[in-house]
Amino acid sequence: MKRILLLGLCFLLFIVAYGCAQGDDAPSGSTSSAGLSSGKSNGSIEDSGSELYSSDGSTGDVGDSSSAASESDGSSETDDSSEGDASGEDNTSSDVESTDNGSDVESSIEDSDVDSSIEDSDDESSIESSDVESSDDPTPPDDESSDDPTPPDDESSDDPTPPDDESSDDPTPPDDESSDDPTPPDDESSDDPTPPDESEDEDVYTDAGDAELLDSGYILYNGAAYHSTSYKPEVAQAYADTYALYAQMFPDVRISVVTPPQSAINIKNPYVSAMTNDQGVILDNMESHIYGNVNFVNLRKTFEAHKGEYMYFKSDYHWTQLGAYYAYSDFAKSIGLTPTPLSSFDVTTVSTSFIGRTNDYAHDDRILSFYDTIYAYMPRKTHTMTVHNSDLSVNRVFSNCIHVSRDSYSCFINGDNPYTVINVPSNDQSKTALVIKESSGNAFVPFLTEHYGNIIVIDPRHINIDLRTLVAEKGVDDIIFHATASTCSRTAYNDYYRALIGQ
Repeated sequence: MKRILLLGLCFLLFIVAYGCAQGDDAPSGSTSSAGLSSGKSNGSIEDSGSELYSSDGSTGDVGDSSSAASESDGSSETDDSSEGDASGEDNTSSDVESTDNGSDVESSIEDSDVDSSIEDSDDESSIESSDVESSDDPTPPDDESSDDPTPPDDESSDDPTPPDDESSDDPTPPDDESSDDPTPPDDESSDDPTPPDESEDEDVYTDAGDAELLDSGYILYNGAAYHSTSYKPEVAQAYADTYALYAQMFPDVRISVVTPPQSAINIKNPYVSAMTNDQGVILDNMESHIYGNVNFVNLRKTFEAHKGEYMYFKSDYHWTQLGAYYAYSDFAKSIGLTPTPLSSFDVTTVSTSFIGRTNDYAHDDRILSFYDTIYAYMPRKTHTMTVHNSDLSVNRVFSNCIHVSRDSYSCFINGDNPYTVINVPSNDQSKTALVIKESSGNAFVPFLTEHYGNIIVIDPRHINIDLRTLVAEKGVDDIIFHATASTCSRTAYNDYYRALIGQ
């Protein structure tokens, strides 16, 4: 009996063991299947993540290549005249053209908000550089002289990110701002519309890095083309004599000189800036020749204080309007006016894919990949701008001196024209400024709408007019000479200045 019971127990144990073995096989297969499924899912997530990173990365690369900086130089009267011709072609119609900026500002803000989720996680320049439009900028170098091998001014910054306060008009937090965190993103500043510092992150340098000095005189560095100029004492003295002659001829008119430095002043790396002439020293040397009750606005300290900001395009020889603002601010202070804070201006993004004309002079196709962003600081006061032909007949009338639909540097006061008058009804109509300029002055002039009832702009390359009669008839209070350090290292503009007064 005991044996039977023992055999029965063994049989039961065998059945139980066999059943457990079969049960274990099924879960094991399920677990394996789940594991494969999980692995596949994880792989998808990883792939997706890498795609997002790659997308941001590529956009960032374009953004880097699109930051820019360059200022207007004076290099070519011949080329300049062709710029004037190009502007003339645009001005063939005589109708009043409205450049309504509301929609442009609004669209700029909307673009910024839509892409803010990408910006916070990655490079802020991803917004701007994603649109790689080709820029058909017909504008030739404004003040480049063909007899001077020195290339036009040119400089850069590596991030075309729109000004921080561009979204300041919209209280809606950026898309990527978590609803449970009321703190706005670090880069959103309602007080400062200045584009962020676009130069190198490092302030300590041990060498010149990848900087390359081209035969043309340009320096390629950090995704931008930089330009300098030389100082010629005899030429600087000739200009100083002309300014003094104006002060003597127009004793009741204040004579001011605004001379923007070339873009090399914006290089932060001392090893790179040492590869060319010190633009600050050149400004000091030019100022040393000034005499005869002439107000020379030396921009050296201001531009060195803002070094690395987006003050110059990197693919073009002009400065950005941010650089022009700093010049305006110094000019206003020099004559006892209070400059309007930069944060008071609405900022419009005119173009995110501007490619300038530097390559025409530097002759290096790498520059063609340096995409720039054009920001415009829109005048706050209602005004009209009338562009005249060289015979003073009216060519075209605009409702704004910044033409935001033109995606090139010529958006400022419609490029180079012989004679332009800007009227600001809300300002004192007895207060008149006369600006005698080359193309660097184009981005500077709009800021004068803050203070003058009338602003007369003359490009002496395209008109020869009797200033003695003009000053008397228009009641001019200020004559402002505006030409870059490069322009003022050659005699051509000095000849233009003297021709205007019959010398």
